[in-house]
Amino acid sequence: MIKVRMRNAVGGSLLRDELHTLYAADMKHVPFKRKTEVKNDGEILVYAPGYPVILNAKIVIPGYGFMWVQADNCGRGYSSGAAIEFVREAAVSRVYEVERELKKGGFAPSSKCLSKLNDAKTLLALAATSASAADFNITALAAGLWAGELAVLERARFRIATSGARGNFLFGCAGFDYPYSEIPNGKELFDSAFNYATLPFYLADMEPEYGAPRYERIDRLLDDLTNAGIKTKGHPLWWAHAASWPKWAMDLKWEDGTVQRELHRVVKRHVERYRGRIDLFDAINEAHDWCNVWNMSQDELVEMTKMCCDDVHEANPDARAVVNTCFMFGENAADGKVQWGVVNERNMVPYTYLKKCEEFGFQYEVIGMQLYLPSRDLMAIDRLYSRFAEFGKPMHLTELGVPSHKVDIPLSSREGDVYCLRYMYNGNWREFDWSERLQADWLEEFFTLSYSRPEIEALTWWSFYDPASYIPGAGLIFENGKPKEALFRLRALREMWGHNLDKG
Repeated sequence: MIKVRMRNAVGGSLLRDELHTLYAADMKHVPFKRKTEVKNDGEILVYAPGYPVILNAKIVIPGYGFMWVQADNCGRGYSSGAAIEFVREAAVSRVYEVERELKKGGFAPSSKCLSKLNDAKTLLALAATSASAADFNITALAAGLWAGELAVLERARFRIATSGARGNFLFGCAGFDYPYSEIPNGKELFDSAFNYATLPFYLADMEPEYGAPRYERIDRLLDDLTNAGIKTKGHPLWWAHAASWPKWAMDLKWEDGTVQRELHRVVKRHVERYRGRIDLFDAINEAHDWCNVWNMSQDELVEMTKMCCDDVHEANPDARAVVNTCFMFGENAADGKVQWGVVNERNMVPYTYLKKCEEFGFQYEVIGMQLYLPSRDLMAIDRLYSRFAEFGKPMHLTELGVPSHKVDIPLSSREGDVYCLRYMYNGNWREFDWSERLQADWLEEFFTLSYSRPEIEALTWWSFYDPASYIPGAGLIFENGKPKEALFRLRALREMWGHNLDKG
């Protein structure tokens, strides 16, 4: 057990909602299911089945935003019996991480980066002897977060400048309504920003009546996008999510072989039909305990993943199979939350799911990663990329988005989507309200960081315009057809990096 205090700038406890976010993860950043006791005086008792642990919490940080931060005792983790002040520990851990990044060399950090780092170090030193310790600690954390983001972003820009254009890089978007004829100049705006589009293979739309697939929409979209010189991907071939299934699929069972039978039929049919035209597919979507409508075991979910990937390769040996995942930091597992299916004592997160895929020993080509409004800073995302680089596969950011303005979630949202949109995909980066300019800033910096990493091959924004966006307000065009600053920021990035926009 670990005793934790989480103090605000005046020395009182953070809000109870913030205290209750605290969770422990192992040294691979895989969360344990949250087991905490918040006492009346604000002290938190954190229990974990193994130590050392990394601590994570989502808190308001004046001068930075409302984000997840971590404390890891400068890479050593915390042992049972520790008693810590979380905000200070998070700031100390961040300073250590920034200094370690700068020691790698290879680029010259800016004066702003160095000043933010020195600010954080000085404030931490003052906090050790000052009556204003709590204020100094949380201000130091904000400065450290800024310094870390600047460090990884400046390194990214240096890499891009010295490496040159990546000619095969995919700048993507969901293309479900292409050519966007209802938007003034919609096709021209889409074509000017993207060379890659995702096509909708949701079974509820593709085969609402058993044995009578409807390919007309995909055929039309594929023709239009191919004529525009835009590469396409099919998404998803298989997804154990009730909202994506027709009624006939709801009674399938793994135990009697009906899931396997229909999986083989559907996946092979799709891939065979588009052989030679689509060579990239999200073979399976969110199968790491998040979407498990048939209440399968973890081994069965991974076996199902293997079947999807094997079928893709059998139907088209030249196709590339993407294993698509979401909630990359795994906070939902700490919460004990899933969209459909079993809540285990320790649900799989993307990292442990892919580790289990390795154990099963099957072929897939690409790791798919969703990062909707991740509520993690750029240095945390850079470290995430490094952890997943251990698998030795290219990564595609398959679904992305942050809002340009505040929009409430749809009244029709299901329980799982309410959890996603109200909690998981809810945060503020650098400021306390999203704006059109801030959305563009995030896109520019996130794309810069990602483009600089050779493991990242594709970035897909979701979606092109607000009515189709999963994150409310995250489109690149307003509902009235007015393009947002982020669209033009993306075009400017591509031009700056030397990508030909005419695709001719």
